[in-house]
Amino acid sequence: MKLMNKLERRFGKYAIRNLPLIMIAMEAIGYILSVVAPNVLNVLCFDPFAISSGQVWRLVTWVLMPPSSLNILTVIMLFFYYWIARMLASTWGDFYFNVYLFGGIVITDIGMMILYAVLQAMSGPTSGINLMIFPMYVNLYYIQTTVLLAFAFTYPNAQVLLYFFIPIKMSWLGIFEGIMLVWDFIRVKYMTPRMAILLAVLNLVLYFLMTKDLRRFSPKEFARRSNYRKATGQGGGFFSSFGPGKSRGNASSPGTAGERGPFGAGGNTQRPGASTSRRSAGDFTKIYPNGARHRCTVCGRTELDDERLEFRFCSKCEGSHEYCQDHLFTHQHIRNGVPGGTPEGGQS
Repeated sequence: MKLMNKLERRFGKYAIRNLPLIMIAMEAIGYILSVVAPNVLNVLCFDPFAISSGQVWRLVTWVLMPPSSLNILTVIMLFFYYWIARMLASTWGDFYFNVYLFGGIVITDIGMMILYAVLQAMSGPTSGINLMIFPMYVNLYYIQTTVLLAFAFTYPNAQVLLYFFIPIKMSWLGIFEGIMLVWDFIRVKYMTPRMAILLAVLNLVLYFLMTKDLRRFSPKEFARRSNYRKATGQGGGFFSSFGPGKSRGNASSPGTAGERGPFGAGGNTQRPGASTSRRSAGDFTKIYPNGARHRCTVCGRTELDDERLEFRFCSKCEGSHEYCQDHLFTHQHIRNGVPGGTPEGGQS
């Protein structure tokens, strides 16, 4: 964690902004090429034999390879992946998202070239087939799947509208995607797709190990959060996303107050939906147990629990209520002293 912070201070200014948009745009270009100029993809795909022969650009251009055929569901999923990637970049910061995405590309390059060397040393028809199908499985599909898993880890209580109308909690969607990854790994018969899955998951695990985010998902931490919610009588709330700005009850949305994007997300990287305008002088000097100055209203965590936690005040809650980044968008607004209650005046 300290190493990552040092790297961010030194190299953070070089981080690519709007990388989620660039990632999806490159994939969209790949889909267009597959329709209008499919032969161009033949010189862009990951071909380990051509790479070892000097065509090193293939180590990067394979990100343009479309993982499936182009249809309306593909377009919807591209928007969905863009939305979750943008939210992660907003939550983690541009530098950390750059590290995650480029780390996945580099790990894929290294792992696949090692697999190529192993297959070259082997003999038999199976090795030949594995070598032939490299271009089919070296693409962004599994990396994007792990981006979804990372989003589920970061916002487990968020509820999204999949395909605009299917409400599902991110924790359940993450579990489903994880099961599908395991099923794909078991179902496929060849080493190439299995290696692609393993490398994408390895990138996810390495990232969270480097940033020490995994400790937030320990059984002890889950139990502590659950006990705190029961003690305070607060729930998870509804997180409107990937659909026109819909919400249930007094839910929070990931956009800024009074502004929602077409998929329920604001474009601000400064934790949209938060406001510090409701802070009073007493809020800045408020001291919690053990000397903490910030505490999440939902889970009770303070900056002493995790040095990466960031806290914001909600502009829609009555009174000064502070939330960590995990619950800023997922909490129920406190109205008239009650989570999800009716504000004074009778209208929610």
